[in-house]
Amino acid sequence: MFLRYLSYKKSWIFLVASLLMLTNALIVFDQGISFSMFSLMYLNVLFLIIFLAFFIWRYKKETAFMYKLQTLKEEIGESWVEALPDANYSFPDKMIVELMRNTDDFYKKRFHDVKKTQLMENDYITSWIHEIKAPLTAMKITIDSNRSDRLAQKIETNWLRLHLLIDRQLYITRLPTLEADYVVEQVKMEDLLKEEIRDLASWCMEKNMNVQIDSDVEVPIVVTDRKWCRFIIRQLMTNAIKYSPEEGTIRITLGRKSNGAVWLGIHDEGPGIQEHDLPRIFDKGFTGENGRIQNSATGIGLYLAQAVANKLSITLDVESTYGEGTAMYMTFLREDQTEAIRRTMVQ
Repeated sequence: MFLRYLSYKKSWIFLVASLLMLTNALIVFDQGISFSMFSLMYLNVLFLIIFLAFFIWRYKKETAFMYKLQTLKEEIGESWVEALPDANYSFPDKMIVELMRNTDDFYKKRFHDVKKTQLMENDYITSWIHEIKAPLTAMKITIDSNRSDRLAQKIETNWLRLHLLIDRQLYITRLPTLEADYVVEQVKMEDLLKEEIRDLASWCMEKNMNVQIDSDVEVPIVVTDRKWCRFIIRQLMTNAIKYSPEEGTIRITLGRKSNGAVWLGIHDEGPGIQEHDLPRIFDKGFTGENGRIQNSATGIGLYLAQAVANKLSITLDVESTYGEGTAMYMTFLREDQTEAIRRTMVQ
């Protein structure tokens, strides 16, 4: 801070040094002024002492406010405006505090307006989703009553895709307030998987695909939120179905790690993911090489799955060999770690 202050006041130092040199020159070269060398040295030392005392006094006065700002910058929080130090001395310091307070008020108002607009948009989208679910439900009833009709069977697959897109959009609108819609309970993984496989059955049948569940543990139970956990599984399953070939097999594995944590793996026989794409698959909007080949890819599914998984304290991992398939893994907390989930939701 002192070196920066010296640099800031270099014009002062230059002016004082120049005046001192000018004074010395006048005394030395003016024939009308008589002096002794001791008197000249005394004058210079006295001048420099007075200037140094003045400089130190100004340094302490002017940098006290800056030191407080430095401390505030290192410990900044939501109530940083209330923690702003008072500028009792310098006019520029008072202007800085006033500017910072006005800036905070301005952006708080802007943020409030943006949030209000966003809430209105979310309410509109939620309302639209609920309204469109009525005709979708009617379509489903019509399809179920005409199961023997091949046309109805083909329509069901497209209905399912539309239903999944609308359902995902509903989850997107709920994601910012997930904490208010979160229920921790003991859930049987097998039950969750069967529910999702049943819902996606028409899509699997259209591609003549087989789904297998292999488990090396006896009916694993995890502590999580049933609805949001199903949402993650749905994103991983739809990706597996989308990229798997006709008459392929999706293999679901369940196991337990050495520390007792339950894991779930979803393996497909798709084209796999290139190694340079693996670190980015959870990025928002990233579709990768496979996504560019399939124009239906949006790059939002895995991003949402990761966002929800972070809130549920679930770890998502991927293993893939290009040309051979992809495996997505979900690792759950142990039952004795469930308090971590609650702490995460509170934060």
